[in-house]
Amino acid sequence: MSSPATSSPPPTSRPRAVEVAFWLLIVGAVMLVVGGLLAATMGFDNIRSVAPDSVSDEQVHNYLTFHRGSGVICVLTGVALGFLTGKMRLGDARFRRATIVLALVTVVLVGLVAVFAGIHILSLVGLLPIIVGALLLTRPAAAEWFTGAGS
Repeated sequence: MSSPATSSPPPTSRPRAVEVAFWLLIVGAVMLVVGGLLAATMGFDNIRSVAPDSVSDEQVHNYLTFHRGSGVICVLTGVALGFLTGKMRLGDARFRRATIVLALVTVVLVGLVAVFAGIHILSLVGLLPIIVGALLLTRPAAAEWFTGAGS
């Protein structure tokens, strides 16, 4: 047995803000991945059926390539955000900062992709829990817990 002087202090329980932020970020990441997969697997016939006759097949193929690319971006950012969120939950302040930064970058990136390429609505709705989760990680109770537990 180790002496009381050398043992580390018992870990404090996570604040509610960290728990809620974790689940919101995971839900947002899953929505990004699912929406991205739906966009990445969209078929030519689906687009062609809703496009006006004045749009050529080549233009539809170009749009489809761009739309699939936007789906891949959503999938990659969702997976990265989910990974960092899982690491953040362990209490490391570095992963908290990285999660907040990636969440904000994801919101900007997916927002820009939505404006210029169009994405699946599920990916766009998935930004809402990501925004709220990132904001919860900046709460004083959450920041204090990470400072005491992680660094």
